[in-house]
Amino acid sequence: MIRMDGIQHRFDANETLFLARELESIEAVLYEWEEKELKYRSLIPVSNEDNPGAETITYRMITMIGMAKIIANYSDDLPRSDAITKEYSQNVKTIGVAFGYNTQELRAAAMANKPLDRIKADSARRAVREFENEIAWTGEDSHGIVGFLNNANVPVLAASAGAGGTTWALKTPDEIIADVSLMISTERDQSKGIHSGDTLVLPITQHTIITTTPRSVNSDTTIANFILNNKAFGIKQIEWLSELKNAFVGGTKDGAILYEKNQRIIANRIPLEMITHPIQEKGLEYIIPVEARNGGVVIRYPLACLFFTGI
Repeated sequence: MIRMDGIQHRFDANETLFLARELESIEAVLYEWEEKELKYRSLIPVSNEDNPGAETITYRMITMIGMAKIIANYSDDLPRSDAITKEYSQNVKTIGVAFGYNTQELRAAAMANKPLDRIKADSARRAVREFENEIAWTGEDSHGIVGFLNNANVPVLAASAGAGGTTWALKTPDEIIADVSLMISTERDQSKGIHSGDTLVLPITQHTIITTTPRSVNSDTTIANFILNNKAFGIKQIEWLSELKNAFVGGTKDGAILYEKNQRIIANRIPLEMITHPIQEKGLEYIIPVEARNGGVVIRYPLACLFFTGI
C-alpha cells in the first residue's frame, strides 16, 4: 500500500485478515445439511396402540375352516366347521441417544444468537428418525425385529423379460404396464380376491421412468398417469423409495412393492414416540437423554402385499 506521503506500508497477516473479513459478506441464514427424505411414516401406517412397557408384540390370526354340504333329512353326520387361532410375536426394543452442551457453548450460542438447544435437539430427533426408518424397512435381525422388506411371509414375484430385457429401462411402455397388471392380478389371485393393492412403491430410477415417459408416442399422458387413471387397476398412490434399490435377491436386484395401505393389514408399531428426559448436569456439561420404543413392522395379512423383483 502506498500512503499519500509516498511511504510504502506492508500489512502483517492479521491486518490483511482483518481487511478480508471487512469485505466478506456473511449470510444471516443458518443453513443445515440436507438429509435424505425418510418416508417410513408416510408409506407405512403408524400405530401407537401398544403399551410402552411391552417387551413383545403378539397378535393372533384366526383361520376359519369347514365346508357345508347337502345332507339327507334327519342326518346326524353334519360337517363340522371350526376356527384355528395362531399367535405371532415380535420383540419391542428401546432406541436411545443423547445430546448435550457445556457452559461455554451456551455462552457462545447466546452471543451469536443461535438456538443451540433447538439445533442439538433436532440432531437427536434426526438420529432417532433415521434408525426408525431403517427398522421399518429392513428390521433389526440381531434383536428379532422384523421390517417390511425382510418379512419372509410376503410373496415374491420375479419380472419376466420383455423384448429388450428385464429391467424397466429396457422395456416399452406397454411392457411396463403389463408388469404392473401382472403385479395387481397376482396379488388379487393369491388372496382369492380379498385384497387388492392400492399403493405402488418403486426405486427412484423406475419411478422417474414411469412419471416422465409418455404412455405412447402419440400420447401426452405418462405411464404413471395411465396407471392411476385406470380404475380397473385400483392404484391410488405411486411413490419412490430409495431403499428399494438393490433391495432384493441378496442385494442385487431392484424391486417394487405393491400393497394395500391399511393399518389393519400393515402397521409400523411404535409403542413410545421419542421423548426427552430431564437435563442431567455433569461437571460443566448438560446432557439430555432421548428415548423411544420400537416393535418393527407387523404385517397381519402378507397376501395383501407383493414384492416384484428384477425391474
